[in-house]
This record gives sequence, structure tokens and C-alpha cells, in this order.
Amino acid sequence: MTAETMVNNLLTEACTNKISDIYFLPRENFYHLEAQNSIQNYTVADLTIDETLMIMNYLKFNSGLDVSERRRSQKGSFNFVYQNRNIFVRISAVGDFKNRESMVVRLIYPQELNAPIDEDLIEQLLPMAQRKGMMLFSGPMGSGKTSLMYALGRQLSWNKKIMCIEDPIEIVEEQFLQLQVNEEAGMTYEELIKTSLRHRPEVLIIGEIRDSQTARQAIQAAICGYTVMTTIHGKSKYSVIQRLQQFGVAKEEIINAVNYISYQRLIPISADLTLFLDSMNSIEIKEFIQSGKVDDGWKEMIQKSYQAGQINAQVYQEYLYG
Repeated sequence: MTAETMVNNLLTEACTNKISDIYFLPRENFYHLEAQNSIQNYTVADLTIDETLMIMNYLKFNSGLDVSERRRSQKGSFNFVYQNRNIFVRISAVGDFKNRESMVVRLIYPQELNAPIDEDLIEQLLPMAQRKGMMLFSGPMGSGKTSLMYALGRQLSWNKKIMCIEDPIEIVEEQFLQLQVNEEAGMTYEELIKTSLRHRPEVLIIGEIRDSQTARQAIQAAICGYTVMTTIHGKSKYSVIQRLQQFGVAKEEIINAVNYISYQRLIPISADLTLFLDSMNSIEIKEFIQSGKVDDGWKEMIQKSYQAGQINAQVYQEYLYG
């Protein structure tokens, strides 16, 4: 079997099962392949070193990576066609301390192949998205943050200019002007935010706040009258505020700029995934900053689902604290 056939079979099976990540993990005399979707991790196969290197070399070649380099960190991407749709495939490779190369393959699906966003949630959030200021979405990778921001953007795009800055672009949307981070070319989040504001968009979607420069630029855009939607790492809605403060954003700036903060996760209920979302509005944000008052909204949601028999004890324990 050729490397091309093995890769096509691997990616086709992954797309069929809505796999988000495939891991190539080196062992003493073989490679362990593991896959992950929104619900579970499972073993794909254990392959010989020669078979695995054939697959990884083919993936690296398609991604524009150096096939001969097995120690240095490399990342690249390419498109894979599945059911006449382009699946965006991201490759990250690096060698371990024994110079054995490992690899992670991430599959990013177009919006039409993802689970639809709850229309009631969009309707609930739309008035907030129509206001000037910032909306911050937090939650682990794969919890639907980008999909939610894009769904809101589509609702606004009929009469507003929408600009997106991401690293990389995960969802192609023809109605938006989409800019992609390229740090080697000097196109950082900070620089692209500055550039985008000269285009005067009504709505600015920023893929992620990951440093103090991006945080300050995004906050200033919100204060200056733009609608800004972005994501940030945090394990609760309150930790988002603490994260902004760690980035050097003053309390007064948070109060003046941020209209909405949420923490979300996709939680397995029966055989399906349900979006759990805990949020606070500008009044609650101000109250927390000034008094430190918190609620147990997330825990209450999980406990109610457990008491109603929607989730089992294992899921309850896993998600109780965010």
C-alpha cells in the first residue's frame, strides 16, 4: 500500500468519525496512533516505524515541511477533500529527547459539517452582539467558541462589515474579510488589529487573546466604539477577568470595554453533545470587579443535569469544576 493511499484512508476515516486530532506517538519499536473527537480518545492502530515514517513524510510533504528534519519543531497545513468539501488539515511535528519524531494532525471542518449552533442561543446573544464593546468567549479547545462567534457574525453581516483575525483561519466565510497571522512576515495579532481598524469594520472577530499586546489593542478597539468578539483561555467566566488583569488591562478598562463574558463546554448527554454555557453581563462584570462577588452558576447547571439523569456520575465529576 502506498503512502498516499494510507493517508487518504486515515483522513477519510477521521472525517467520517468527526475526529479533531490524530496523534502519532513514538514507542520503543513502533508508533501508536491515537484519535480524539469531542467525546473520547481511542486507539487507531499500532504501526511499524517504517509504515509510520511513510505516512508522516507524506503529510509533511503536502504541508510544505522539511521531510529530512526530524528534531526541530515544524508546522504546516493543506486541504483534504471529503464529500466534495475542503477539510483544513494542520500538521505539527517535533522530535523528542531521543530524536524520535512525533506528530499531531488537526482536522478543521467547514461550518456546514459541524453541529448547528442553537438558534435560541444566537437569538439570546444577538442584542449583545449589536452593541459596541467586547464579547469574550472562554472554554477549552473544541468547545465551539469560534463557531459561535462566526454564527453571530453572520447574523450581523447583512448590514455591517465583519473582519476576522485568526491564527490560522479555521472557517472560511466569504462574507467576512479574513486576515491570517503570519509572524514571520510581521503580521502579528497586534499589527493586524491596527491594520484592520484602518478599514473601519463595525465588527472585529479576533481568534484569540494570547498576550498583553493583543489584549490592550482589542480593549482599545472596544473602547473606541467597535464591536469586538474574541476568545481567551480561562477555566471559568471569572478567570477571564483575572487573565485580562494579568495582561495588564486595568479594572476601569474592563468595566468600560467588556459587555459579556462566557465560559462554555460541550458535554456528552446520552449519545450527543450539548453546549453548556455560563455567562455574565456588564453589570455582573462590574459587580465582580468591585466586590469580588461570585455565583455558582456552572456548578448548578451540572448538578441539575446530574439530578435529572441527563449525565452520569463520571461525566458529573469530570465537568463539575469547569
